[in-house]
Amino acid sequence: MLAEAELSNEIDQLLSAIITLQGELAGVYRAKRDAVRRASAADIDRLTVREERLIDLLKVHLRQRHQILQRVNPMVGPGDTLEKLVRTFAEPLRGRLLARMEEIRRLVEANRRESWVLWIVSKQSLRLFADMLELIANGGRKSPVYFAGLGNEISFGGAILDASA
Repeated sequence: MLAEAELSNEIDQLLSAIITLQGELAGVYRAKRDAVRRASAADIDRLTVREERLIDLLKVHLRQRHQILQRVNPMVGPGDTLEKLVRTFAEPLRGRLLARMEEIRRLVEANRRESWVLWIVSKQSLRLFADMLELIANGGRKSPVYFAGLGNEISFGGAILDASA
């Protein structure tokens, strides 16, 4: 069927673009990890800008995906996916497109793991920086937990009993 061939071609182009972007995003994450290891703030900032651009492009492709689904079914629901649509195609179109979707899944999962690692490292670095700043501010000593600032000791309303009295 001609419509199926045209639709599969459009989906194939969309999947190719997503694969390319996910590959570029993986490269950015690898470079970002290296920049974190080297503590190169300028490189991290530059790579973050690149990452944001790639994510914006992925959002454009998400809208294209939604448009494709709407053309096929104007009442697109949350359960409607390109994979569900592609499974209705005849072979060999179905097999080729499903293989590309699986490749995207692998790339997305790897990128998700890498972004989580970067997030955890950033969060831990921020915590360490805050601890160091506190040590510097307090002359090398940690402030006690019960201390609310100069002259403002926290009181919980209890009294210490003198057992010798």
